[in-house]
Amino acid sequence: MANTLKFGNGEWYGKKDTILAYNDENSNYKPLPFDFSRASKATVINKDGLIEEVGSGQPRIDYLGNTQGALKLEPQRTNVITYSSDFPNSYWTKSGATIQGDPSTAGSELVTNGDFATDSNWVKGTGWTISGGTANCDGTNFATISQSKTLVVGKTYKYSFTISNQTQGGVRFFVGNSVGVTHSVNGTFTGYITYSSGSSILLQARDSFIGSIDNVSVKEVQGFTSTDGTTNAYKLVEDTSNSTHSVNHTSVSSNIYTISVFAKYDGRILQLASTSTGGHYANFDLLNGVIGDSGATTTNVTITEISNGWYRCSMTTTTNMNTAIINTVQSVTSAYQETYQGDGTSGVYIYGAQAEQGSYATSYIPTQGSAVTRLADVCNNGGNEQVINSEQGCFYFEGNVFKGDDTINLISITDGSINNYIYLNFQTNTNQEKVRYTVSGSTQINYNFPSSETMYANSKYAISYKTNEIKVYRNGVEIITDTNAVMLSPNTLNKIQFSFNNTDYFKGYIKDLKLYNTALTDNELAALTQV
Repeated sequence: MANTLKFGNGEWYGKKDTILAYNDENSNYKPLPFDFSRASKATVINKDGLIEEVGSGQPRIDYLGNTQGALKLEPQRTNVITYSSDFPNSYWTKSGATIQGDPSTAGSELVTNGDFATDSNWVKGTGWTISGGTANCDGTNFATISQSKTLVVGKTYKYSFTISNQTQGGVRFFVGNSVGVTHSVNGTFTGYITYSSGSSILLQARDSFIGSIDNVSVKEVQGFTSTDGTTNAYKLVEDTSNSTHSVNHTSVSSNIYTISVFAKYDGRILQLASTSTGGHYANFDLLNGVIGDSGATTTNVTITEISNGWYRCSMTTTTNMNTAIINTVQSVTSAYQETYQGDGTSGVYIYGAQAEQGSYATSYIPTQGSAVTRLADVCNNGGNEQVINSEQGCFYFEGNVFKGDDTINLISITDGSINNYIYLNFQTNTNQEKVRYTVSGSTQINYNFPSSETMYANSKYAISYKTNEIKVYRNGVEIITDTNAVMLSPNTLNKIQFSFNNTDYFKGYIKDLKLYNTALTDNELAALTQV
């Protein structure tokens, strides 16, 4: 059961415009790139459970609920909320509530002699010296320079420092035992660290750092730590009035929209709502991570745990959306825009609001003053005729499609025409999975799986083929066997596409993909696809 191509399964290698699979030829891995494109920035959940922005053309490996990561392919979407995280802005109308937290402000300076004007106040480990107004390291790996400080657990601290004269390695900043990123080039760097334990402000040489540092600063930030690890979150706090308690914005739209926000518990239930006819709403228990009541015509209500007590909550309005509303309410059974006597202190932390046309929430699209569009991800044209055996073999896929309004989602092995191909088709409008096999324009198999919602959860599929025998397995179960199929000619198939000839693009997660150069037995297929 030797595979000729590996893609994913925890082994992700990529660069701009390319993501690599591997050719397992003679047990030696050779890179086999797929073409990747997305002509805009995008966000992803990284290994640390934080939102991370990736640049235009960069593949996104998402780790939300998946320690091995999965390639995320999404359709084009636009966030019409023009100030997605700036809740104090007048764009957001406050009703019976205030907004607390100011990520732009910081407390007093905690570092003494951060400009290294004198050789004092710092504990210098082996390899560090202070002279000429800088602290200098000679390449001693993991050498540290530090100051003891009293810090507050749970508070976020903004740090900054300058690297100069760097010839090798980098510097990592610590606030207590909480770790920042390593910086390995000259320049001035700023970051945010939420303190948990320890008693020092510390800079550590990494990878045998040779160079100098200067202008070290640490200040306590007045805002709240969000899902991207910085202090750009706010708290929606109810006032003491007997009223509704909310922030809202008005959108001009005439279609199905999905509203979402990142939220964290601080005493109240979160409610998302819309002033669409019928008062669409959904309630979210942020303490226990569960969904409460929702309006009768509200659909696709979701709550997804991110990290550090944060959840992403979403709901879809099935009629026109006029206003998107973020409420605090008292219980998961509260009605639409509940009126109650506030206590002046309870509320919810909020970050990253989004309203997008479509029937499900896609990855967060930050905005600051105007609507922003994230363009579609496309991944195509991996493989070649040497790794794809047209006469016999097995195609294996693990992942899931997004449940929504995109209808047709295809994964295919093809020659780039409509005449020779094998594909998996996930039709989200009918909850229907299909497999199709065509040789020289003649359809050999066109089979509809038993209707199921399996495709929306992580699932495993295998299509094994040879003369007069095609077998399809899903999640350890045989779906179909065909004993009459004609095989393709040698060296016909030469592309793997997460589409079908640049149409009907796959939208979902790709966790693992493999090709085998021989057909597999029933036992092998069952074991390969077992969940």
